[in-house]
Amino acid sequence: MKYRAEHKIIRPDMIHLLMEAKRQFQQHRQNEIPPKSGEEQAEFNDEDLLAQCLLFFMVGFDVISTCLCFLTYELCMNQEVQSKLYDEISSVEEELQGKPLNYNMLAKMKYMDSVISESLRLWPPAFSLDRECGKDIDMFDENNELIVKFKKGDIINIPIVALHRDPHYFTDPELFSPERFSDENKGNIKPFTYLPFGLGPRGCIGNRMALMEVKSIIYHLVSKFKLVPAKKTVKNMMQSLNGFHMQPKEKFWIKFVTREGA
Repeated sequence: MKYRAEHKIIRPDMIHLLMEAKRQFQQHRQNEIPPKSGEEQAEFNDEDLLAQCLLFFMVGFDVISTCLCFLTYELCMNQEVQSKLYDEISSVEEELQGKPLNYNMLAKMKYMDSVISESLRLWPPAFSLDRECGKDIDMFDENNELIVKFKKGDIINIPIVALHRDPHYFTDPELFSPERFSDENKGNIKPFTYLPFGLGPRGCIGNRMALMEVKSIIYHLVSKFKLVPAKKTVKNMMQSLNGFHMQPKEKFWIKFVTREGA
């Protein structure tokens, strides 16, 4: 970053965007009228910029790998779902007529979307989210009775797994059923009960990119291999999870069987 700044190098990448954001932030702060005191001034220094780079790297790698591991596990344990997904993939391959897979074709794969969404419901990348309350607020129920008071600065923990597996919101929550997210049924999902990437302005900035990566990888994987349980495959993955991390105590064991003609 220092070398780029000294030599005025501009490249169309994330580092340049962050450096530009830092420059604009500092310029805006200098032009503030009246200037804020030291305690009120926010900072955006090189350490903050480096932290953002590390965050993008960690999230971009860990979320994809975690999602793929649990998704392949569910396909392995639910052969009917895998067969239906394979049929959709085969249909797309016929339509492509030997051409490379593209964004438009991936976007048309409705069942693929449902399968990935259901996997993220059962196995979200994070157990929970936390947010800092920006102002005092009182929450009331439908009878206008006070439920809870939040003060500015309070840390609010949102239990994603608990929401996703609550039978009040999802029928048979432990069942892997992609049909929950079909065009006919997804309208029945209550708002704010499904949030694998968070929601609102502070939701995951790269969720669309992450989903497209997962769809592309699963497309090529299932088209070439049938996923079946191995001898060491864990039958109850939830009991095998390690603490509050979406990682099993045991490794993911899945057998790949080459499909005929692949």
